[in-house]
Amino acid sequence: MLLTVVRVYDRGRKLSEKELRSAEGVVGDVRTQTVTINGRDVYQAVCVTLTMESLPTLFEPRFTGMSPLALGLEGYEEVKTPNGVVCYRQGWWYRVR
Repeated sequence: MLLTVVRVYDRGRKLSEKELRSAEGVVGDVRTQTVTINGRDVYQAVCVTLTMESLPTLFEPRFTGMSPLALGLEGYEEVKTPNGVVCYRQGWWYRVR
């Protein structure tokens, strides 16, 4: 099922309601999976898109809410910086297309 996925946070700062409503989002199929990284099982959500746009992997996602036309997941995403990898809180808001 294709959904419109909008990122709820920008580098750890929660977007305002106005910013969320006006965000374009990415259209794709959301999948959850468990992968092994350095010998440890890690739960993650990925958004498989039909376009060149993509979302970073959401690590350790947790279900945060559901309504008839939307649902939410929150976890964290990794961002590479010159000083190494930084983890930021991130949420995905899914809207039915």
